[in-house]
Amino acid sequence: MICAAWPGSSIALQAVAQLPWGHITVLLDKLPVQADRDGYAAAAVEYGWSRNVLMNMIMNKTLERTGAAPSNFAQQLVAPHSELAQQVAKDPL
Repeated sequence: MICAAWPGSSIALQAVAQLPWGHITVLLDKLPVQADRDGYAAAAVEYGWSRNVLMNMIMNKTLERTGAAPSNFAQQLVAPHSELAQQVAKDPL
């Protein structure tokens, strides 16, 4: 099932290989589109999201809304703080 959800030459090279099984089940249950699963898996690895945070980010469609306004948070703050600053500054709609 997991190999079918993440096709490619080697799953070990993808972000999903670095996530616990609970995160993977959330990705499979909540995101039918491969590109969305890849994006949320990469963000969960990069920012160290817990499973609950991952689910919250998916439910709020965080990655779909991210990037609308330019910022220098990623360059000026370490990863967990830059993500938090980005979330705080984001449009709630």
